[in-house]
Amino acid sequence: MEMKSSKSVLLTGGTGFIGSFLGMRLLEEGYKVFFLARRKNNKDARERIRERLSMISPAASKYANQWSVLEGDTTLQFFGIDNKVLVKLKGQADKVFHCAALLSFSSNNEAQARKINVQGAQNATELAEFLGAELHYLSTAYIAGNRTGEIREDEFDEGQSFRNAYERTKFEAEKIVRVWRDSKNSRAVIYRPSIVIGDSKTGLAFSFTGYYAVARFFWSIAEFFKREGEKVSNFPLPIPVVRDSALNLITVDAVADAIFRLSEKSESLSKVFHIVHPYPPKNSMIFDTSIKFLGFPRVRIWPVSLYMLRFLAKLLWLFSLFLGRVGYFLRRSGGN
Repeated sequence: MEMKSSKSVLLTGGTGFIGSFLGMRLLEEGYKVFFLARRKNNKDARERIRERLSMISPAASKYANQWSVLEGDTTLQFFGIDNKVLVKLKGQADKVFHCAALLSFSSNNEAQARKINVQGAQNATELAEFLGAELHYLSTAYIAGNRTGEIREDEFDEGQSFRNAYERTKFEAEKIVRVWRDSKNSRAVIYRPSIVIGDSKTGLAFSFTGYYAVARFFWSIAEFFKREGEKVSNFPLPIPVVRDSALNLITVDAVADAIFRLSEKSESLSKVFHIVHPYPPKNSMIFDTSIKFLGFPRVRIWPVSLYMLRFLAKLLWLFSLFLGRVGYFLRRSGGN
């Protein structure tokens, strides 16, 4: 059953990857969208949103009268929106889509990730409550941390540990939304996408983490082969891949479409949804396709067990330490 709506929403993360595609989808469906954004790199907030939308759709300009920008900051209470504007929003925006997040895997950025991801989620619940609006919160499938096997949508805290700051802070952020939803009987929907890649039709992407970090590694190898030419033309390069392992990739337009469709149904309220690929591609296929596209035939995929991959990684680490010590010794010897 579709929910009745005033057709006005507030959306954060509109200059980001998923948020910008979702914003475009909402405009195409006739919604008025209040984008929360801020000035950055000497470019005002409205221009940043306009640029993103025009990159996604050549027809973006025809929706210019359907959207506006609210200057704000998700790390501030009520997102730092002016009080007079907040009062006007009440009764207008009946949905808050909170897509803004810091996607950083480095422990060095954990304080910033906590401020944006965790405090941002807290501020989103308070704003949605003030507005009397539904909260549509963008989490991640990787709040599951190091868990393996089947992971259900109704599972959350199963004693998992986390591999990076992003997983940990998004887990804490989702917990805030869940507690707010359950303790106050508030209207909230949680979406957990997997690894998001570019548009299925154009390939357009605004984020180059996740799979793209692997693709960049392959690109670097391809550039090396091109640069060195004949010197390495017969050099075989095996790339070990865990046998039968898969990478759950899903295109950004599919994520935006799923979120939009789910947000339209009253049955979605208070639920959690995994937005993932039902038949994720094998890593061997992903890597092989990437290699062929970049055009260096000397690279071969080498299927190995997980134990063997860990052994090879340890061996490579020890070898790099050895080379570092040899280099240090040679530099010292040369200096004497």
